[in-house]
Amino acid sequence: MAQGCSLAFAQHCAHSPSEINILPVDSPRSVCRAGIKGTIGGVRIKTDRCAQFPESDLLEQNNPTCHVETYVGGIHCCPHGAFLLDSDQDIPWKDEPLEYYLKFRFYFDEDKSPSSTKESPSHQQLIRPYWQTEAHAGEYDIVQCKDGTPKVECVQVISARWRVRDMMIDCPIHDASWCTGKGSTNSSMTEGIKFIYVGPHCHAGTCLSMELYNADTGRLLCHTEPRYGKGQNAKYDEDNYLAIPPCLWGNAFKGLPEPELLSLDTTLLAIKRNNNTFPHTGEMASWQMRAIVVRKDNDNDKGEEFAPSIQPQLLQNLGIGTADLGM
Repeated sequence: MAQGCSLAFAQHCAHSPSEINILPVDSPRSVCRAGIKGTIGGVRIKTDRCAQFPESDLLEQNNPTCHVETYVGGIHCCPHGAFLLDSDQDIPWKDEPLEYYLKFRFYFDEDKSPSSTKESPSHQQLIRPYWQTEAHAGEYDIVQCKDGTPKVECVQVISARWRVRDMMIDCPIHDASWCTGKGSTNSSMTEGIKFIYVGPHCHAGTCLSMELYNADTGRLLCHTEPRYGKGQNAKYDEDNYLAIPPCLWGNAFKGLPEPELLSLDTTLLAIKRNNNTFPHTGEMASWQMRAIVVRKDNDNDKGEEFAPSIQPQLLQNLGIGTADLGM
């Protein structure tokens, strides 16, 4: 770039290499962002809440959730103790605790100790890998498609890429739910992991699908779509009941696909699709998973480890058939 000597148009005095950014004019782009800080209802919003591409593409898409000055709604508008009412409305239940009840069903198989060293145990310790396609914002906006767009084309897509080791946290498993075991991030000690359960989380009213790939091989690991109840009085199939089936792995003779070994350096790719005929905030696209850690110092590191037994009756109770495993 040339450097002038004065305001008069004349021969430049010096020149040096420089950089010029050419930006599109038909879409918004940040010319300079030093990190605007702000709060919503007294809660500070982080300026770096959206990860850079390719870990996430929310910044590339200029999603409003990424910056406080464009944030229009979501979980930050509803912290503990907040009431989503107009300023001129009285709180009808002020000083009156609201009570509600939750019902849980737990299904399990009894643990059976192996009778010999050659026999595999009936159960193995599972870790709880977790990731967000909207890394690491925790939510994102569904931006309404442009006027005149055919309904079938009103689809918003986000994606994320990360490595298996990014989900591993080196601490004793029983110390905290997010710990994946000592040495679990060390490639000399850990071969990798095998998924047993992958549960996509999205807000099913507009959620179309979620997919998880082994990005290194292109292999689809999990695909799921929200399933609407058919109203045939079957359990979890009531009219308007909405379910998001997980992907499961286990023993082939139980009707489940065998789990695949994923090394710590395996790159995973997540793709999430939403209908965006109408806009809304606070959408999510997270992956709640369970997996076995495969140790290199274990005799089972050759891919012969035993996957936890999942009984067909359990699948039926959950409203899941082998055809609904997402594989």
